Amino acid sequence: MRAVFLPGLDGVGFSAETIGELTSLLTIEVFQYPLGLRLEWPTLCHSIAERMKQLSAGLLIGESFGGAVAQEVLLRHPDVVKSAFLLSTFPMEPEPFAAALGRVATRVLPRALIKPVSRRLAAWKLAGTLKGTDRAKFLARFGEVDHAEMARRLELLKGFDSRPRLMGVRIPIEFAYGTRDTMCAAPEMLRAWKNVPDCRVHALEGYGHLVSVEAAPELAKLIDAWAARTPPDETPGK
Repeated sequence: MRAVFLPGLDGVGFSAETIGELTSLLTIEVFQYPLGLRLEWPTLCHSIAERMKQLSAGLLIGESFGGAVAQEVLLRHPDVVKSAFLLSTFPMEPEPFAAALGRVATRVLPRALIKPVSRRLAAWKLAGTLKGTDRAKFLARFGEVDHAEMARRLELLKGFDSRPRLMGVRIPIEFAYGTRDTMCAAPEMLRAWKNVPDCRVHALEGYGHLVSVEAAPELAKLIDAWAARTPPDETPGK
């Protein structure tokens, strides 16, 4: 079975490598967000839907920012997405004030200052409970990300709120999060998933935003179980 993986704000999708190695039922392809362009929901979602059709992949996995993108794809292209697994994500723009500061910072701060500032924010908000070698690897890779591209993705999230539309979704959705994730485990975020008709929620105790790294084996089992519940016909739109 095939699944398309939508990575987080960094666009790297390195956690997909670990998940792909541990899952036994899925072949995972990471979608590469377009570079150098202003992102708009209709165009981006259409590109992802077309890629899913090319791969005959009806399964969609989205992590963090990619989870928000996945929600837009399944809402705009319900004929393509058969089921979605949302990981460490949110149904509305998380911490709008901090996101606005991030967008402004990438425009006004010199490059030499942006890198240490973004690294510090990543260490606090994203890698808060990550430890040891995994923490060092994540922060090193995050530090190499093009911050102009991250600013474009943050701009796409401005005002994002899928909650009213998710109530009408009729495909299976699974949502997994770490209970120590300061963004995704906030009460107003968790309440939203209770209103989604066919949504299973998995709370992974003691982990933060990067639960895909911290609890990779447990998460891989959840993803395999999700894939096993999907009907065998993988041809979307038919």
